[in-house]
Amino acid sequence: MLEVENLNVGYGYLQVIWDLGFHVDGGEVVAILGLNGAGKTTALKAIAGLLAPISGKISLNGHDISGMDANDVVRRGLAFVPEERNLFEGMSVYENLILGAYIVKDKEKKRKTLDYVYSLFPQLADRKRQLVGTMSGGERQMVAIARGLMSDPQLLILDEPSMGLSPKNVRIVFDAIATLREQKVTVVIVEQNIAATLETSDRAYVMEQGRMVMEGASSELLHNDYVKKRYLGVED
Repeated sequence: MLEVENLNVGYGYLQVIWDLGFHVDGGEVVAILGLNGAGKTTALKAIAGLLAPISGKISLNGHDISGMDANDVVRRGLAFVPEERNLFEGMSVYENLILGAYIVKDKEKKRKTLDYVYSLFPQLADRKRQLVGTMSGGERQMVAIARGLMSDPQLLILDEPSMGLSPKNVRIVFDAIATLREQKVTVVIVEQNIAATLETSDRAYVMEQGRMVMEGASSELLHNDYVKKRYLGVED
């Protein structure tokens, strides 16, 4: 579904991503792991059309989306939920979700998608008239993920979805990702909560200093000595 080849990305004269390559198959949850400054978010922004790459190719379902504007990338079937969430705090949960479906013209499809995200996050259904600005961090993250799903994407990209959340809300977010995995929704997740991410994903890539340095099945990386020592703080 997604293929990234020899991707180079930077900010002005500062290059951050070097010859990055990875792929995502339909129906799988793929994690990109790494410490702060590894270049994970920069890579996601380039894929989502928020940052023009220096060179390289990004393909979504066989279509070249390299350098395409973000609104066109969404229409191609990719939804990006950034770490900042970027919600409209003066609007209700329902209004935020409906804005996420701005490219969906079929009213019945929009209604069914809304019912689906409410089933995924029942708390949002109970608080659909509540202003987002009055909600907790965990509830806002639920709104952000649900809004991303409202465009009925073929690929959902989540950037640090558990950042700043309480342990209870972290569990809710990862439970939702596990449900998406069961339903064969294709997801790319960038996270620093390494253990929970590897337990929830199918495959994972490890990124360091703008390059991919390791890849494999999540279950294997969870028990990899290098990953355990560097990212989980576990010594043999």
